[in-house]
Amino acid sequence: MVRKKTKIRSSKNRIVKFAFGLAGTLAIVLTLLPWYSSHLENDALREAEQGHQVESLHQAETAVKYNPYSIQALFVLAGSQQRLGREAQARNTLMKAAELQPMNYMVWEQLAIYERDKWGQPELAQEHFEKAISLNPQDRFLKKTAGISADKTS
Repeated sequence: MVRKKTKIRSSKNRIVKFAFGLAGTLAIVLTLLPWYSSHLENDALREAEQGHQVESLHQAETAVKYNPYSIQALFVLAGSQQRLGREAQARNTLMKAAELQPMNYMVWEQLAIYERDKWGQPELAQEHFEKAISLNPQDRFLKKTAGISADKTS
């Protein structure tokens, strides 16, 4: 009877040790994913600067796969898509960013800049600039980018 209890305890100890080891490994991996995504974003931007737009797109797509909730990764992906003439994909990517973080003024600012400067939609851009400014009313640079006098209050 004593041997059976010892075997059971030994098995339980091995399971507990395995579970803690697995949890530790998972914690390390989850900690490294955002860092790796950021590394891939930088690679994508570097590729774009060198004129390698397809490689830039692949790096940006991989960055989003590793960190799908990163607004910065989505911005880099939208830029890569836009440079390759994939306007609809770029728009969808920025809209995804807006869905993920609707209270983040930078999302609305990026969307407005693309609409105004790339897609020829100044009215829609103005709506999105207004949304960005409503979320960050003290940002003078944002107001200047939107074409609004910095001393005008909202």
